[in-house]
Amino acid sequence: MPIGITTDVCATFVGALVGLALGKKLPMYIKNALNNILGMAAIAMGIVLIMRQHTLSAVVLAVILGCIVGELLHLEGLINKGVTRVVGSMMKGTNADEAFLIQVSAVVILFCFGGTGWYGALNEGLTGDGSILITKSILDCVTAIIFGSLLGKIVPLLCLPQAIVYTSLFLVSGFVQQFITPEMIADFSAAGGIITLCAGLRLTGIKRDIKVLNLLPALILVFFVSAGWTALIG
Repeated sequence: MPIGITTDVCATFVGALVGLALGKKLPMYIKNALNNILGMAAIAMGIVLIMRQHTLSAVVLAVILGCIVGELLHLEGLINKGVTRVVGSMMKGTNADEAFLIQVSAVVILFCFGGTGWYGALNEGLTGDGSILITKSILDCVTAIIFGSLLGKIVPLLCLPQAIVYTSLFLVSGFVQQFITPEMIADFSAAGGIITLCAGLRLTGIKRDIKVLNLLPALILVFFVSAGWTALIG
């Protein structure tokens, strides 16, 4: 039973309902303050995860290679376009304008394609530890409150694709678990920590130009780099 995934999805749903009930009553200065706190919390989570590393050099190399792959594929742009197209087709025939579609697409990406979420789902499948997603559920709940108050009824429905994406990652990671060593898991945690740290820097506005989605290939490459590094160097 993926406790972390279930907790995160439920927290997102509850937060969206609370935001929907609040509507425009939530002041903008409160929303901005909460956004900054969420970013700092993500930075703290990233630092803790990086400290779990087995071989930091292998982790850094994997993140560099992942970044190169993501940039060459224009991964963040492709995900943005794909999600926007799907959201647009789902809301066809409604009165939603282009700006609204862009905002909804951004929320879908935040909930379903964030580096921390992908790392948390994969980590729970590999180790059974759902603590990353349980911690993330607090962040997602507050985020859902903010966007629920801004975008309305569409936000609670976004929990469905979130559950599908996270469960798929959970099942895939469980399938390959027998091939993964403790050293690889440690370096995987550290790579996820770097991505989480970057997400926090972007969320707080400290470094807005970081394309976090372009770093996602590192979560796959780190297994191969860690295994090769351990075999060659120890």
